[in-house]
Amino acid sequence: MNKSLTPSSKEQFQLLKFDTKIFGFKVAKILPDKLPLAKLRDILTELKNQKVRLVFWQSKSSDQKSQKAAKKLGGFLSSEQVTYLLNLKKLASLPKTAAKIEIYRAKTPSASMKQLAVSIGALSRFGTDPKIPKKIFHRLYHAWIKNSVTGAAADRVLVVRDKNKIIGMVTLSSKNGRGDIRLIAVDSKCRGKKLGTKLAYAALKYFIKKGYAKAQVVTQKANLPACHLYKKCGFRLEKIDNFYHFWL
Repeated sequence: MNKSLTPSSKEQFQLLKFDTKIFGFKVAKILPDKLPLAKLRDILTELKNQKVRLVFWQSKSSDQKSQKAAKKLGGFLSSEQVTYLLNLKKLASLPKTAAKIEIYRAKTPSASMKQLAVSIGALSRFGTDPKIPKKIFHRLYHAWIKNSVTGAAADRVLVVRDKNKIIGMVTLSSKNGRGDIRLIAVDSKCRGKKLGTKLAYAALKYFIKKGYAKAQVVTQKANLPACHLYKKCGFRLEKIDNFYHFWL
């Protein structure tokens, strides 16, 4: 956080060190999920004065004033982000799966894991924003999977192999006291074998073992296969947030 920020500013936005390093220029996020036009304009003006180039805003989709303000000020709606929630305490049982799912223990991701990570992001807010160069998009997802296997961005990574090649993976962490599915992907050539479902169930088993009462997963509303998968596994819609990108 920039030391020159006032206390009130700190409550309104945050400079993102990881994103800034990946993008090569200052990136920040706005913290409140609801803002009127005048307040949003003031925050963006302050960030522009601090030479921030890209600003993320996760706004409450049901707040129409916020949505109008974002559009008025040139925000790009990069994603309708859906959060699904599952009460693990009410889960009767989980089916047994024949797929051999294992813990990934190496501290560097394999080439196939990097490819899977990039494939996950195609419909993400980073993949849909035309102003984000492909090389930065790839760098971002490579960094995420690297940080996941080292333990910096995930508590555990589970994988499934075909012979010696990793064809599916899921990264697991926690957020707000809930088990959190971060990245889940299956090789496009291996779809139709229900590997995504098996990886999701393996994630739930891990969360139950760790004592979590609830599990959550965030995906894009436009990612219909992912939404279908999570509903099939018992997740229910909790909320939808609109993610805007402001290029200053």
